[in-house]
Amino acid sequence: MENAIKLTGLWKSKDKEGKTFLSGSLSPVSKVLVMPNTFKKEGKGPDYYLYVGVNEKKEGSKPSRTPEDDL
Repeated sequence: MENAIKLTGLWKSKDKEGKTFLSGSLSPVSKVLVMPNTFKKEGKGPDYYLYVGVNEKKEGSKPSRTPEDDL
């Protein structure tokens, strides 16, 4: 894949049930999750699903500036 673009790194984690998933960030405001398809029938459907969501603000984080702040 000589023209491939790296989007993000992914970290391996486990959910409360001990199942492994991958997660990372695409930007300061979006995150990605790669979850195994636990409902896959033999030979049908994808092995994994990619989810994109909004990063939730972490408590105590600095508020970001907006162009309106300079008015």
